[in-house]
Amino acid sequence: MAVARPRRAVAPPLGRSVVPEAKLLRTAYLADGETMLRETRATGLFYFPGPIVVLLILGLLDVSAYGSQQGWSPGVPGLTGAFDWVKGMSTTAGSYVFLFFLFVTLLAFLWLLIRYLRWISTVYAVTTTRVIVQSGIFSRDFDEIPIQQIRGVDVHQTFGQRLLGYGTMWVSSEGGMSKIGNEAWYGIPKPFEFQRLVENATRRPPANPPGP
Repeated sequence: MAVARPRRAVAPPLGRSVVPEAKLLRTAYLADGETMLRETRATGLFYFPGPIVVLLILGLLDVSAYGSQQGWSPGVPGLTGAFDWVKGMSTTAGSYVFLFFLFVTLLAFLWLLIRYLRWISTVYAVTTTRVIVQSGIFSRDFDEIPIQQIRGVDVHQTFGQRLLGYGTMWVSSEGGMSKIGNEAWYGIPKPFEFQRLVENATRRPPANPPGP
């Protein structure tokens, strides 16, 4: 009985790069003959640190306020004592302070949820013919700039962003009429690679050059 041998991965021919497939954008969005060069979301390092830090701080305040209400000892050193002082002035005031911080914590969770939805719903892509930005949480916006209309790509990185490997991009278009040409793209991973990819795409001849 013949034993089937596992298939070995076939490497691409020398001198030929592997063309990435569309994963974040639907393949149906690409026109005939259009090839995806790169697609990405903004890095989570741009969207999530702020809400997470706020939630950690509010969590400590919530535990301290609740510990004061329940008579925990020692609770959170310093914080529980401060809430004990408020409770000593008025039991009702202590309850209101706890409810206030609990409400603010719920707002911080909502902020984190909105950031998450924006993160998964915003996609930046470069194809052989277009630069595309897909965005929108409940509705969907699909904006594009034809490659031949791009006039420049600017990148800005703060010191902290350089260490974390992301930055902000601006893509300027001919006449400045495109919506995405007037907006900053925040949190782009490896922005200078993205910039080089767009600039190289603008130097390519059109996929279907016009006839004489």
